[in-house]
Amino acid sequence: MYKSRWSLSLLIGIIAACSAPGTAIAPSTPALAASAGLNVRPIMSIAAALIAPTELSGLIAQPFSLVRSESGEQRIRQILTSADGGEIMRVESALDGSLRFVAKASVALDGGRLSESAASAHALRHLSRLGLSAPIGGPAVSGAAGRTLVAWSRQVGGVPVLNDGTRVVLNAAGALVGLAIEESPLAAPPSRIARSEAALVAAAALLPSGALLREGPDLAWVLPTDVPAGPFDERTPRSLAWCVTGVLRDGAAFAMQLDAGSLALLGWDVAP
Repeated sequence: MYKSRWSLSLLIGIIAACSAPGTAIAPSTPALAASAGLNVRPIMSIAAALIAPTELSGLIAQPFSLVRSESGEQRIRQILTSADGGEIMRVESALDGSLRFVAKASVALDGGRLSESAASAHALRHLSRLGLSAPIGGPAVSGAAGRTLVAWSRQVGGVPVLNDGTRVVLNAAGALVGLAIEESPLAAPPSRIARSEAALVAAAALLPSGALLREGPDLAWVLPTDVPAGPFDERTPRSLAWCVTGVLRDGAAFAMQLDAGSLALLGWDVAP
């Protein structure tokens, strides 16, 4: 239940990014473009690290636009097109200039498959070309739709931040198809973390009749589902929580989040 659900959606998103029209919240204005240009790398400089110089000729950088990611982060989107308007590359950056998303169009789906070590090496090389730091730890490597996904999960203080991390998508030759980086804001951790035994007792006391615990409790930074969302222009910070999973009487799987300090219920999720 608490495994990352973002990997598949990332693959689908990158595949679709350069074939569907943009969905900007608001069109860019000269003021936005000017202010964004001071902090955000121009898309042409990013393209120069990924596209052969002979292929850059004639490409056009479209105006900036302001968008919001699926996680609610406000971003600046840049699109590079050919002279006839076809999308070549899409880039999204956080307002502080941090690169968040890259999708390249028309990357060949060569036959064969990369080994895990080769995929990791290619992914790290692309991150380096873009001036991005190598993620900590070893990645998980998987394949889908003729592409290879290399994913590093984000951890803070040794605790995973669910659905955060760095994901790099490659074709079978190791060429970059796209990448996505998610770094959610975090709430201050509690001054005292409850023991796992106490969390298990608290979780059991909240179970409906006939439900059983299967896994946990495990510490994780989670997005509380029972906490009111903040203003539209703010993202709800992730909270440190004890997480447990189990099954209801009818066999449906559920996941529960308890505040790591107070053990108050932060969220309850039942699989459809």
